[in-house]
Amino acid sequence: MVSLVRSEDRKPSRRVFPLLQNLDLDTVTFAQIQSTGNPISIEDMNEQEMLDLIIVNTARLCVSGEWTGLLEAGGGAGLVEVLPLTGTTNADQYDVSSTPPWNGATITNQDLAGVKKPHAFPFIAPETGDLSAIGIQVTAASAGDSLYVAIYSQDTNFLPSTLLGYATISVAVTGEIYQTSLSATVSLTAGSQYFYSVSLDQASNADIRALHLNDTPALGITTALNTKAYSVEDTTRDNYAVPPSTFTPATINGDEPRYVIGLKF
Repeated sequence: MVSLVRSEDRKPSRRVFPLLQNLDLDTVTFAQIQSTGNPISIEDMNEQEMLDLIIVNTARLCVSGEWTGLLEAGGGAGLVEVLPLTGTTNADQYDVSSTPPWNGATITNQDLAGVKKPHAFPFIAPETGDLSAIGIQVTAASAGDSLYVAIYSQDTNFLPSTLLGYATISVAVTGEIYQTSLSATVSLTAGSQYFYSVSLDQASNADIRALHLNDTPALGITTALNTKAYSVEDTTRDNYAVPPSTFTPATINGDEPRYVIGLKF
């Protein structure tokens, strides 16, 4: 049975409301709430102070729309908390093309002929921080050619929107190729969805690793149940152009596989 405490029976809050009383719910931050509760050890915090912290933070989330805060504690570790460590303890990269919920099962080699214009794919940021490198795995080299791999935030329709930064990665040699020089600092938040796009700087015969279309989850946007879409294409751009500062999701594409991309923080 759940009992409710009448307002006249509530214990007075000694810390929470007095310290936060001059702040508005639309401006109070998680850090301010955290600093209010942090000095109180659990054994010294009375029941009412705990309830007050929960009430204020829940009200803040309602006003600001930060419901991810309930899952991430205001910016937690996201997928890094649940992804098993495979390989050695020196593993330092995330294959964001192959992690839930957008992961596939079968890896294949894919030519890059279809990415004259940017094709974007959604992914969930595995941790919070700045990217130190973006990488691909080249399986057939093409001298003098490069692939642009860009990171985009998403808009209110959950489609790629604003460019955060991109890497220009040479496909002149085979192997796992990482680029540490990015066009801008790319800061990601754990648990939030972003898009990565791939596009060539010129015509190329190179191949890179990709997920096979037969084992790749579709985006869920479709005109018919037998029509699948795997990427979002910006057809408004010139062929082989640098990644646009704003991605125009002109076409939901069902032909391009999900290219394998690695991120390092």
